[in-house]
Amino acid sequence: MHPLPAITRFLRTATLAALPWFALAPAAQAGPLVFAPFAGSGNAVLFDASTGEGGWVGSVVQTPDPGVAVPLDFVSVVSFQFDALTRMLSGQFEFTRSTDLGATLFGQVTGSTTDADLFNLGGQLALDYTIRGGTGDFAGANGFGLSFLTYDPAGTLDNYLEDGLLVFAVPEPGSLPLLAGALGLLVVLQRRREAPQRLQR
Repeated sequence: MHPLPAITRFLRTATLAALPWFALAPAAQAGPLVFAPFAGSGNAVLFDASTGEGGWVGSVVQTPDPGVAVPLDFVSVVSFQFDALTRMLSGQFEFTRSTDLGATLFGQVTGSTTDADLFNLGGQLALDYTIRGGTGDFAGANGFGLSFLTYDPAGTLDNYLEDGLLVFAVPEPGSLPLLAGALGLLVVLQRRREAPQRLQR
């Protein structure tokens, strides 16, 4: 019975060693879910009826459970397009941590209203946020949010109030670097194992 060539033995060993890492890959990449009920407000709702374009700037502050040591506190920036006929809204959003401008959640927002003249007379929007990614501490984030935004054009301090929920996950360090490290270690071990055999020949 002929012994397997060194490269064949190495590939077989590497494949077997890598299997557990592939099995653990989803667990390594999936971070814990963040459930963040929030209250928002602002005083900068802008809308151009001739183009249907608008936006608002305000705050989104987590309403934390007692166990949450540092509640999330975001600056909210939303830009949108509003269709007066269908009363549907669509656009983009960014939630930037107020204490770290490099940490941002971003994605798409859609919404609808039953109020006939929302931006002139006021009313309520039902909003759906789709979190598509993030930067800084929120890099790779994905999730969603739901909220109700009440707009009052005559408001003095804040002309809109928002109540909702964000649900998202931020990936933990990926498993590919771990796999690369494991395979690199196997290469080193294999070379050390073969070195005495070459010296004996």
